[in-house]
Amino acid sequence: MAIKDDINSIKEELNTQEQFLENMIKSERFFKKYSKFIITAVVLCAIGAIGYYINDALKEKDFKAANAAYAKLILNPKDEQAKAELKQKDASLYALYEFKIAVDNNDTNALKSLANEQIDPLLKDIVKSQLNEPSGQILSSYRAAINGYELLKEDKIDEAKNEFKKIPLNSQLQDLVKNLEHYQGKAK
Repeated sequence: MAIKDDINSIKEELNTQEQFLENMIKSERFFKKYSKFIITAVVLCAIGAIGYYINDALKEKDFKAANAAYAKLILNPKDEQAKAELKQKDASLYALYEFKIAVDNNDTNALKSLANEQIDPLLKDIVKSQLNEPSGQILSSYRAAINGYELLKEDKIDEAKNEFKKIPLNSQLQDLVKNLEHYQGKAK
C-alpha cells in the first residue's frame, strides 16, 4: 500500500507542476500578445504621475511666490517689482489688492479696468457690483435682498415683495427672504 500511496502522491505532484507550467506558458503567451499595450499603459501611467507631481510642485511654487510678493506689497505699496511679480503669479490676488486700493481711493477708472481683466469670475462680479453694473446671480440676489429690506423699512411692502421675487427659489437667501416677508422687516 505504501508504494501505491507514493505513486499517487507523485502523480499529484506532477499534476500540480504540469498545471503550474501550463499557467506559465499561458501567461507568457498573453504577455507576448499584449506586451505593447501593457508597456504603453505602464509608461503612460508613469508619465501621468510624474506630470501631475511636477504640475503640483509648480503651482505650489507660484503660490508661495505670489504670497511673498503680496506680503511685500502690504509692507511697501510702491514696490513695482512686487506688483509685477504678483500680477504674473496670481492675477486674482493682484486684482484683489488693486480692488482694495481703488475702493479706498474711490477710483472708478481702476475698478473699470479691473472688471475687464481675466480674473476669478466671483471677484469680477464683486468689482461690477461696486460699479453698480449688472453682476452675477449671487450678488444680484444679494442686492435684491438688500433693496427689498430697505423697502420694507420704508413700509413699501408690495414693492419689497416684487424685489424679493427677483431672487431664485433655489437661492440660499430664500430663508432670509421668507423671514423678512413674514415679519415685514420690523423687529419686535
